[in-house]
Amino acid sequence: MTKPDPGTPGDPRHPRHAGRPGRPGLPEVPRRSLLAGVAASGLPVLLGVTPATAAERPAGYPTDASLYREVFRNWDGVVVSSALWTCAPRTRAELLAVVNWAYGAGWTVRPRGFRHSWAPLTVADGATDQQVLLVDTTQCLTATRMEGDAVRTEAGTRMDTLFAFLHQQRRSLLAAPAPGDVSVGGVLAVGAHGTGIPAKGEAHAPGRSFGTMSNQVLELRAIAWNPATGRYDEQTFSRSAPEAGALLAHLGRAFVTEVLLQTVPDYNLRCQSYTDIRSTELFADPSKVTSRSLTSLLDKAGRVGVIWYTFTQYPWVQVWTPTPNRPLLSRPTTGPYNFGFADNLPSPVPQLMGQLIAGMYWVAPAFGGAVLGTTASALTMALARDLWGPAKNFINFVKPTTLRVSAGSQAVVCRRADVQRVVHEFAESFSARLSAYQSRGQFPVNSCVEIRVTGVDDPADVATPGARVAELSPARPVDGRPELDTVVWLDILTMPGTAHEFDFFAENEQFIRTNYASYAVVRPEWSKRWATTPAGAWTDDAAMRGPIPAAFPQWDAAWATLDRLDPHHVFASELTTRLRGAS
Repeated sequence: MTKPDPGTPGDPRHPRHAGRPGRPGLPEVPRRSLLAGVAASGLPVLLGVTPATAAERPAGYPTDASLYREVFRNWDGVVVSSALWTCAPRTRAELLAVVNWAYGAGWTVRPRGFRHSWAPLTVADGATDQQVLLVDTTQCLTATRMEGDAVRTEAGTRMDTLFAFLHQQRRSLLAAPAPGDVSVGGVLAVGAHGTGIPAKGEAHAPGRSFGTMSNQVLELRAIAWNPATGRYDEQTFSRSAPEAGALLAHLGRAFVTEVLLQTVPDYNLRCQSYTDIRSTELFADPSKVTSRSLTSLLDKAGRVGVIWYTFTQYPWVQVWTPTPNRPLLSRPTTGPYNFGFADNLPSPVPQLMGQLIAGMYWVAPAFGGAVLGTTASALTMALARDLWGPAKNFINFVKPTTLRVSAGSQAVVCRRADVQRVVHEFAESFSARLSAYQSRGQFPVNSCVEIRVTGVDDPADVATPGARVAELSPARPVDGRPELDTVVWLDILTMPGTAHEFDFFAENEQFIRTNYASYAVVRPEWSKRWATTPAGAWTDDAAMRGPIPAAFPQWDAAWATLDRLDPHHVFASELTTRLRGAS
């Protein structure tokens, strides 16, 4: 078995064992072990909630508003703050009082949902209590009601709760992110997506968008500056309003409180899982496709998800096909999250995971093989290879207790006819790079690759005349190139703290950015890792000044709109300020 190269975090001589710069008293190995341990368990780290006493409250803070200290920790534990002042407003009036207090006091306000994100768009790692107020939207800002066939819901509503509500109304959404423990506000802030394009012959008309969640918005309400009153207040923006284009995917640079979403009639899906399609067939060269290559599966069903465990040859392929009536051999489902085995993996998976946590990264190939073997056998034993039921039961299939890994993702906007070419070139590059690292005794990726395919955020798919484009969405249509109608999302996942992870991610980003330039447009998936250098994610200032803004034709205009809605930067974060280009 290949041993790690000297200097990996698995070697006691590695400098990361000495401590972490800027975080006194927090040695790196214990922190890495803690993060990886949380990743293994899927359980949140309880970092403490401390109520505020009257003497501690910041001067002038609204007396009736809640206030307590809470540590912000993101999904993979890479972004961890000190104990920040936090509140959970019970009403919109209380929320506005808090925001206007923050404006007068010179504080920033950072709305937060369920923290199922990777990028430090809310607060930076190591953020200290320097006039930052977190607003927990998930406790009280959760009202939901139907308005005709549309649904109006507040920003703190959990997505699986929204799906359950819609199901009771015999309505649904075409697609949404796989995790159900994400807030509506968080999903819309980053242009989050599910998977799905129209299958061959499937109806595609206004009101049926296969893009991101941001393209389902018909109207939204946001807190914005009112120059007439000299205060921040709630304002309503229709989808055709000039400001809507920037607000539909605002990266946390705004505070959206409520949205009106278009819905579709509830529908049933058949979910078939395959673990016998070799990766070389699934991602075959376009000239050698078979009936089981990705492009063929998309033609048949439109909705395909791929989980390709590292160092394995057979991905877990999920195919969701709209199917009104239950096929004879399909097992009916009663709710979402139908792959419970993924949270209770048997031996030897826990043992191998423990070795990875301890820094023995060379067990990654064995770990990948064990997870694939467990997945294949569990799908069969649980009768989960062929399932059927309401769409909500399959759109949300990732539980909060799943493995908490770090993710870096890029969106490739291309022609539908080029999807197979995109995944073939990516798979060839990824496999070759992984092998090259392995030959040096390095194993920077130990979880999987996930691939999703969606449509673009075409405003013509919105049931509102004059709908604006979501300007900062990764799935924004490419001006002047209507043939680029599909988005391939390429996501690499590894346990946080893995040696050489940033080198690998940086090389992968560079490959994606250059390889597809001749026939596609590449954009970052905002919620995850991007702009990576060997120094870490979100450190490539050259990318933030060059290719990333260049991929969004209305970049400057969108940021200018967000600045106008919040001229005092109450809703700014360190990362959005860097993206904006401000000094």
